Amino acid sequence: MHMANELLSVPIATGTLAIAAAGLAFICKKARQFIASDKFPLMGILGAFVFAAQMVNFQLPAMPGTSGHMVGAVLLAIILGPHLGAIVISSVVIIQCLIFQDGGLLALGCNIINMAIIPSYIGYFLYKSFTIGPFSSLRTYIGAMMACVIAIEAGAILVPIEAALSGVLVVPFSTFLITMLGVHFLVGFAEGLITLAVLGYLQQVRPDIVVDSLQGKVRLSRNAVFITLAVFTVVIGAGLSLVASGMPDGLEWSYAERPDQPDFKPIVSNVEPTVSAVDDFQTRYTPMPDYSIRTSKLGETNEKEQEIKTSAGWTSFAGVAGSGLTMLFIWMIVSFLRKKKSLEA
Repeated sequence: MHMANELLSVPIATGTLAIAAAGLAFICKKARQFIASDKFPLMGILGAFVFAAQMVNFQLPAMPGTSGHMVGAVLLAIILGPHLGAIVISSVVIIQCLIFQDGGLLALGCNIINMAIIPSYIGYFLYKSFTIGPFSSLRTYIGAMMACVIAIEAGAILVPIEAALSGVLVVPFSTFLITMLGVHFLVGFAEGLITLAVLGYLQQVRPDIVVDSLQGKVRLSRNAVFITLAVFTVVIGAGLSLVASGMPDGLEWSYAERPDQPDFKPIVSNVEPTVSAVDDFQTRYTPMPDYSIRTSKLGETNEKEQEIKTSAGWTSFAGVAGSGLTMLFIWMIVSFLRKKKSLEA
């Protein structure tokens, strides 16, 4: 659900970036009281895991022309709490944009709001509301599933609103909105299944890792759990990413490209020169565009860049390297926040 630059006007892009920056500043201030040394490895490894998981697009059922991928905001919020979860998923989105050109630079604010901030808090609130009271595994899993579906839908609703405010839609707002809701209901359901699998694993081996502890027996040490999550991350990033669906994701299918419908025409039109200039800048200076090796030097472009097929080795490298960069970026942010907390004490 990464928005591209063409979906936004410059004023809306600037405004949403300011809102996202202000929101993250507030979240970081609130999160300082929850940051402890034992959170460092968990936040970094979970961020790396979500980065790798987002690389694996899966074909949506009954929709042969489109695919979806996990977002991970609700999973992170349930395990870490909404403040730390929002910081981790925002870090994933930022690394994807700046290093891999996954999501437009102008759209970075929207993507942080739609994929990180809104799903983290809505998902956590829904999960907590549904699971209040005596512990029940069934209620926990149903609550997590509902939280995933509704949180994904909440983020999906914002995309047509932001595009409509930008004045780029060439179809009625309701058409784009209904399409987005329908496609991302399936994405949310699939995300729910992945979230349940991870929570089920943690409940079996180390339930106290989850911020609002699940109930179950502790069967592995914290370090052992971290190692298993790191192994899962490498397997997903280096292995499963190779079999990811090449079909456009739910957002791209909704407005730009439908392989199953050859006569489909894009439903946005954006002729702002600034948008084209930012696209060109991002193409020139992204280190690994579209999770592939650059075929030109930074600052230059290769006219045949898009025609060059990425080797399996480079896709695996991008998955592992991106996961590692995400982990490092999260640790830098957490270290900074913890240091600032110490100075204020």
